[in-house]
Amino acid sequence: MFKMPPPDPHLEELDLSVPDMRFPEEERRVEDLLRGLPGVSSMLIVQSGVWIAYRPTTITPAQILASLHAAGFRASTFQDSESGKTGSSSV
Repeated sequence: MFKMPPPDPHLEELDLSVPDMRFPEEERRVEDLLRGLPGVSSMLIVQSGVWIAYRPTTITPAQILASLHAAGFRASTFQDSESGKTGSSSV
């Protein structure tokens, strides 16, 4: 069972919907991409989505989304874990 890392006051959380991530190969591509981004501390891949803990002083949600878009994935903010706000789907 996946165990969440201990809370870090310097990290923020981001929940993304990634509808193009339907197969294990695509999940690996997304995981490899996100692990390579500076400021991404940890992640949990779920069905058609990903939860990310990141350092907002190093990377922004817009930069994370742009990296996924550049790799060919449709991705959008599913829900900001802290504020509860939801984002609009990207095309």
